[in-house]
Amino acid sequence: MVAYPWYLLAVGLVIVVIGALFAVLSGLSRPQPPLINHKMKDREIIESLKREQRIPLANLVILIGVLCVAASLVWRLLRVIAPSLRI
Repeated sequence: MVAYPWYLLAVGLVIVVIGALFAVLSGLSRPQPPLINHKMKDREIIESLKREQRIPLANLVILIGVLCVAASLVWRLLRVIAPSLRI
C-alpha cells in the first residue's frame, strides 16, 4: 500500500512518454492543414476549421498520464497531511 503512489507515478510518466511519442509520430505522417486563403470556398474553410477542432488521440493519452501523475502527488500529500488532521 505504501508503494502504490510511486507505482502510479511511474505508470503516469510512462503513459506521458508514450503519448508524446505517439504525438510526434502522428504529427510526422499527418499532412498540415491548408491555410485559409481567398481562393477557398466556404465549405472548404468550414471543413478545415472542423478538422482543427478535433482532439487528437495523443492528447488524450498524455492527459491520462498527467492525471495519473497528479493523482499520485495528491495521494502522497494526503498521506503526509492526513495523520496530522484530527477528524
